[in-house]
Amino acid sequence: SGLVMLLPHGYDGAGPEHSSSRVERFLQLCNTPLDMAAEANQKQNPNMHVAIPTTPAQIFHLLRRQMQRNYRKPLVVAGPKTLLRLSAATSPLEDMAPGTSFQPVISDSLASDPTKVKRVVFVSGKLYYDLAKAYAERKDALDSQVAIVRVEEVCPFPCQELTREMMRFSGATEFTWCQEETMNAGVYTFVQPRLQSILPKGAVLRYVGRDPLAAPVTGISSVYKAEQAQIINDALGGM
Repeated sequence: SGLVMLLPHGYDGAGPEHSSSRVERFLQLCNTPLDMAAEANQKQNPNMHVAIPTTPAQIFHLLRRQMQRNYRKPLVVAGPKTLLRLSAATSPLEDMAPGTSFQPVISDSLASDPTKVKRVVFVSGKLYYDLAKAYAERKDALDSQVAIVRVEEVCPFPCQELTREMMRFSGATEFTWCQEETMNAGVYTFVQPRLQSILPKGAVLRYVGRDPLAAPVTGISSVYKAEQAQIINDALGGM
């Protein structure tokens, strides 16, 4: 089936029905192997694709790819409504020019010197823009010690692309998955075993996000803002 589902997903301080598409439930249906290191040389053939694009160009390429392929797989796109009006979430026409394509992983563009990077933060969705804004405010203090890598397509898991990113930041000793969802929601439970399997030997994936919760969100704006600030500080702080 070539079914495409465009699902609103992203925390903005409103109630549960405005915050979560329950993307974790779609990921539970995916048949991607857990140990990506053992499957590194095997081409993945997932039963569906799940993506969380963060730019207009990525959405354009994602939908174009869905129609241009010579086979059909369901596509689940989880995207926040806030990116529709966020001035930072734009793309130049060059990103949609001939020769361009969808990028499962968007490399860090904030750390000016990759050799200084000590911590790599992996993130999906609109939280990237909150982290990027905070990064710009702390740029001098961070001194290129933190890199932020966007995972735009979660299934199939972008094993090779993420491995290349970790090779680029060969001096990094800390690896963090950062998300605004609760620990038992979002993509963390899907990503954790797969990303852990390709980390450098001895490295442990650190989680930064909200604690497990029965509901998607508390629905209280003041609590949301405090939690969001804490997530950003935990992801970028301590350097």
